[in-house]
Amino acid sequence: MLAQLRALLAKKPEEKILAFRCHWCSYGGADLAGTSHFEYTANERGIRVMCSARMDTDFIYEAFRLGAGAVLYSGCHPQDCHYITGQRVGAARAERMIKQFEKMGMTPGRFRVEWISAAEGDKYSAVLNEMQKTLDSIPREDLLHEIEEQRPTMEQRSRRLREAPRVDEADKYSDLVIVSLLNQKEVAK
Repeated sequence: MLAQLRALLAKKPEEKILAFRCHWCSYGGADLAGTSHFEYTANERGIRVMCSARMDTDFIYEAFRLGAGAVLYSGCHPQDCHYITGQRVGAARAERMIKQFEKMGMTPGRFRVEWISAAEGDKYSAVLNEMQKTLDSIPREDLLHEIEEQRPTMEQRSRRLREAPRVDEADKYSDLVIVSLLNQKEVAK
């Protein structure tokens, strides 16, 4: 998960909308949006997780620590959860995070929670476009200042990740992979 976060946010992270999508519903909604050719921002980067209950707060804090412009926390509607109580657990976690981000002074809309079914590709694309409008409405210098101002808090809140065994090794390895991929893209140009 950490390697995915680092790779997706390696270049111009402040322009990215990182979308955590549950495997069963919102991932399908994103897929439907793409296959239906609904127009939505090209700045979205998605990560599939099995359930919104598996979207640990540390991952959200880490995404913002790495400079993500916005984060979408999406999953099943309550009645559709494949894990019965997973959506309720995820929803409670997300509500606590919304309150934390408000206290930090985060611009409203940079963190968004949406419940999207696999049949709601139109909703998925609309949500992303609204999030892009939010990012576009923040002057770049103000957004970069907000990200830097909140980075220490995000780092403190995601500290459990840094304390997990071998995370430093994984970080170093993912850095090498990212540099290698960026170099390959430069050579291909």
